[in-house]
Amino acid sequence: MKRINKFFSMLTLLLLLSCSAWPPVLAAEVEAISLAEALQMALANPYNLGASSATVAVAEAQKKKAEAGRWPSLGLSTNYTRIGPHTMAYTMFVPDPSAPDGYRIVSLPIEAGATDTYSTSLNLQLPVYMGGKLASATEMARLGLHTAEIDYQAEYQDLIYRVIQAYIGVLKADGMVELSKGQIKLLKEHQKLIETNLSLGYATKSDLMETKIRLTQAELGAVKAEHGKKLALENLCNLLGIAPQEVVLTSKPVLAERAHLPELEEVLRRAEEGRPELKKLETAVRIAEESLQLSKKYWHPNLVMIGSYGTQNQDRPTFEDAVWSFTLNLDWKFFDAGAGKAGIREAEANLQTLKFQLAQVRDLLKLEVRQKYLAVTEAARVLALTELSQQQAAENYEILKVKFELGAATNLELLSAQNTLNMTLNDYLYAEYDYYLAVSDLYKAMGETEKFMLEVSEDA
Repeated sequence: MKRINKFFSMLTLLLLLSCSAWPPVLAAEVEAISLAEALQMALANPYNLGASSATVAVAEAQKKKAEAGRWPSLGLSTNYTRIGPHTMAYTMFVPDPSAPDGYRIVSLPIEAGATDTYSTSLNLQLPVYMGGKLASATEMARLGLHTAEIDYQAEYQDLIYRVIQAYIGVLKADGMVELSKGQIKLLKEHQKLIETNLSLGYATKSDLMETKIRLTQAELGAVKAEHGKKLALENLCNLLGIAPQEVVLTSKPVLAERAHLPELEEVLRRAEEGRPELKKLETAVRIAEESLQLSKKYWHPNLVMIGSYGTQNQDRPTFEDAVWSFTLNLDWKFFDAGAGKAGIREAEANLQTLKFQLAQVRDLLKLEVRQKYLAVTEAARVLALTELSQQQAAENYEILKVKFELGAATNLELLSAQNTLNMTLNDYLYAEYDYYLAVSDLYKAMGETEKFMLEVSEDA
């Protein structure tokens, strides 16, 4: 766990610097949560990383147990036995002239009282030679701990990634709600203008109906946007470990100006070094290699020294008349009907399987990283084009609005321009966050989600 804490100290420092005081308990009213606070809350939620942390603790205990097996063990044992009153038969020979040999056997009952017996001993057991089995078991336990730490690291980074995704999801949904409200407000104002013009004879009934249709469609879009925001909030609140409720997100995370993407070759290299899946498979290969070495030692003898110092008496537990004993126990298997060699072949096949899996995962990882890199490039171009499109649509709407007021444009032309502007605003909203998420996807593919957080600035 110390290595894990050290590995993630960079991100913890970032969160502490960027957060204000930790919010005590979320009340029923609306809470204001920044991205850094959301990350802290998710990390504090035991349902997110509790199981992985417990798994690491189990692996640490197993490693200590394996290390302890190489050292001697010393124990004290004592027993108390009480035998109650009972009758014993006492046999004796008495002279009898009538008997063939001049004697006959007589059994006399004798009453015996209760007796107490104590057994006390100190026992020492030391593995003298185990054919390298204990060393292999210790190494495998150490590698098992390393695997558990890698799993914890992977879940840690995945949690950060999911919180970012959920936070952005709420921001996008909230942005859609605001755009829908803005469109409804604009259409309502336009409807009042059409109604006034209709009463003055400057507009037709068809113009009014077309405006009402657009307003109803906008209201329908607002209902869908509100529903989408509720679903996004449910997802975020679940990660944060709080009851589903309305929250206000105070951060609009964007990439810092100094942030720049590395070249593809650099991304591939860092992904091969940082991805937890590769680290875990590489550790699994090392465990399989150690298992193979262990299976090759099946014929090695086991030599254990056992020492004892103890006594039995009827007074009390004591070592006054104790005696010691020393035993060397040798266990050497000469014939096992081929089971040992079969175990070697099994370990070799398992090792070969893991090596094939490792090579396959490396190829799949390279493919994934290339795809994520291309996705970032595409998202950047889409963002630039949607920004330009939004500017053009806004300019076109203003032109048609002036022409409509002068009577040089129809109501349908103005509504079409307004609808186009709203679509471009929606596209730009999505493109802005999609680019941010595409970069976070790329860093996740490199196994560097915590480094990605250092490239983020929060514009409240």
